[in-house]
Amino acid sequence: MKYHGLYVNGVGSWYPKPFPVDQAVSEGHYEAELQERTGMVSVAIAGEDDSQPEMAVRAGRQALGQSGLADEEFGLLLHATAGFNGLDGWNVGSYLQHHLIGGNGTAFEIRQLSNGAVGSIELAAGFLQGGTDRNAALITASDRFEAPVWDRWHMHPGLIFGDGASALVLSRRPGFAKLVSSVTVAHPELEGMQRGSLPFTPNSDPSQHPVRIIDRTKDFAARELPLSRVVELMDAALVRTATAACAEAGIRPTDAEHVIMPNFGVEMVKRENLDPLGIDLERTPWRWALEVGHVGATDQFGALDQLAHEGRLEPGQRVLMTGIGGGFNWTSVVLEIVDRPVPTPR
Repeated sequence: MKYHGLYVNGVGSWYPKPFPVDQAVSEGHYEAELQERTGMVSVAIAGEDDSQPEMAVRAGRQALGQSGLADEEFGLLLHATAGFNGLDGWNVGSYLQHHLIGGNGTAFEIRQLSNGAVGSIELAAGFLQGGTDRNAALITASDRFEAPVWDRWHMHPGLIFGDGASALVLSRRPGFAKLVSSVTVAHPELEGMQRGSLPFTPNSDPSQHPVRIIDRTKDFAARELPLSRVVELMDAALVRTATAACAEAGIRPTDAEHVIMPNFGVEMVKRENLDPLGIDLERTPWRWALEVGHVGATDQFGALDQLAHEGRLEPGQRVLMTGIGGGFNWTSVVLEIVDRPVPTPR
């Protein structure tokens, strides 16, 4: 979809202190051969006071501060997450609505796994273009991959899972970046890659902890679809969404000055994201990604915030941002930088 009159007014992120991967190897948490494959330098790991909701509040306040918009202008808050939100039987969206935008508008939790935040741009854009009298929407994302439910070091051999939060303000007010286009592609026949042949249970089953995504994927491949065919479908979906979003923006993926993908390890991001599009690693904030890890739905807004803090966003530049969520779904967004953002203090 091509957009007119929608802007990114603010972006923010909050990630806890990084834990060195060298130390993880020396302490026996991680294997040296995996570090060599991924290139991971460190990973953001939450402390005792870094709950998922509070990390989202910290990132959201940064994005709101940069936007300069009043609480009363917000009509929507979307919160993306891939895991647990701190409490069962509780509405994290309302908590963030209360603490970030003064209770204005309405709030929803988005569960599109790692594509939750980028995919929410389409939802927020539709809301803002649908006739509402409110000018702005806030998108937040936070995740924490804590034991015993998760083993951040071994959920996938191509990456390490980190903790943190990010946020983005989208509005009809002029901002530092113009939302040009977005395209989403889905392959729901691949949802079994995260399910395998496991039965549904009434509550979380401790016998399934830590969550073994790779085992489920192997089970799916053995019963349903060979991995070679899965790779073909996933590569084609990525190319389709990125190419289509760029075409609507009047460019090719290789024309984008900045390309933001999930925070995978070097080998994986090249093979699964960049090579199919013919994009060089240097166009991505890959060094930052290797210091933070893959933090669920937060990666893309966090990367955009990092580019802003490094002073690398210049007027006229285009940003191609792609989210990939289990299920499977891909969303690609093209932004055009219209003004150099002034980042808020972290």
